[in-house]
Amino acid sequence: MSENKKTGSYKKLVSNTIIFALGSFSSKVLVLFLVPIYTNFLTTEQLGQTDLIIQIANWLIPIFSLTVYEAMIRFGLDKAVDNKKVFTIGNLIVFSGLAALCVIMPIVKLTGIMDKYVGEYTILLCIYVCTASLRWVYSSFVRSLEMVRLFAFDGLLATFMTLVWTSVLIIGFRMDVKGYILAIILSDLCSFLFLTFAAKLWRYIDFGHIDRELLNAILRYSIPMIPAQVLWLLTNTCDSFMSASYLGKGSTGILSAAYKIPNIVSSIYLMFGQAWNMSAITENDSEDRSEFYQNVFDANQTLMYCLAGGCLVFVQLITRLWIGADFQDARLYSPILIYSMIYICFTTFLGSVYVATKKTKKTMYTSILAGVINIGINILFLKRFGLYATAVSTVCGYGAVFIVRAIDAKKLVGFKFNKFIFFGSNIILVLMVTANYLPRTGYRYMALFGLYGILLLINYKAIKGMLSKIAGSVLGRLRRKPDSIGQ
Repeated sequence: MSENKKTGSYKKLVSNTIIFALGSFSSKVLVLFLVPIYTNFLTTEQLGQTDLIIQIANWLIPIFSLTVYEAMIRFGLDKAVDNKKVFTIGNLIVFSGLAALCVIMPIVKLTGIMDKYVGEYTILLCIYVCTASLRWVYSSFVRSLEMVRLFAFDGLLATFMTLVWTSVLIIGFRMDVKGYILAIILSDLCSFLFLTFAAKLWRYIDFGHIDRELLNAILRYSIPMIPAQVLWLLTNTCDSFMSASYLGKGSTGILSAAYKIPNIVSSIYLMFGQAWNMSAITENDSEDRSEFYQNVFDANQTLMYCLAGGCLVFVQLITRLWIGADFQDARLYSPILIYSMIYICFTTFLGSVYVATKKTKKTMYTSILAGVINIGINILFLKRFGLYATAVSTVCGYGAVFIVRAIDAKKLVGFKFNKFIFFGSNIILVLMVTANYLPRTGYRYMALFGLYGILLLINYKAIKGMLSKIAGSVLGRLRRKPDSIGQ
């Protein structure tokens, strides 16, 4: 790869990250207003109920959409494939899957299987799966068209609509659980319609000409992702279901609140991860992809360490000020969950290697590993140690997957990473997690700030390099003439 092209690859990654970050940051600011609504107008049992419904929906989405939204990005970014054919097949698959959902769910409802966890909300669950699946497919295709500004703006719009509908339905009409789910449904529907008309997506649909060879290729790519995503989600959500079973639904509400601060870390990673996923695909055939992946991962791990460390310094204070009075026990589990987010983000990053190289079966195998470890630790220790077991199981499950995926990435793309930064930063972060369990005195904050300072010193060179690249990209964009929102 020429030096100019190499520089262009990094600039494109940074530029896309900035666009996603601006849209996502605005969304996260709005989300801050949602947390007090949830924790002040819903009981721990109600918040636990909504969490269970959303987790079940997240399991059903990949099954009935056949994870075709993943194929939208992978094949849509492939310059050798016609976008119209990709989107047409995507619509054919997702609407067929959702039609099957509408037939199967009433039958399942009659058996009584869903009553324990879903109860009276089965119809809402079905509608939620439909609107979320359509939004995921359409937003993924917009991203594959590299309309990153439109994609980012849509994220902001969806969050704003969620805030509006949540305020109306929960605060105004006191609809509690129904209001929570219905607000998300209406938000997804608004997003789906907005993307359709803003990008004029009907231009990319032609059911009169279905490319059967491409259809088979997309199915071969997507189908192995179904068990992979279900298992991955099972790993993420087994904590909620097992804690509800062993400790009651109130504990699920506490766990949901405990994830609010850790989710700040994963949400900020998502800004970068969306841009990285595109770059991983487009740079897969480049001559120096190994160096590109390595450099990007080094910057990524530094970003995660700095974010997680900052959250660990202030997690106790933020919990007291931000989370409702009934959910204050969340502060006991948030520090461990913040640390777990580092490995969740790392495994997501390395998962892009499987996507780029079309090794989607390996995603399934590593997901099985995470699930076995997570569920096994919960079964053995949940009754004895309570929600501490769920937090530790998340760290262990994703930590093991990171090791396996790092080995695979080395084989597939010659991937390496900075071991000094990795091991040094992890030791400091474990000490910071431990410091959060010290008595609430000035010594605890002295220890946290001191450790965070050491963490920044370990990552100083990487931080300096990141800031330099970001500044160069921002200045470059400012010098260019502004273009349309859809680009």
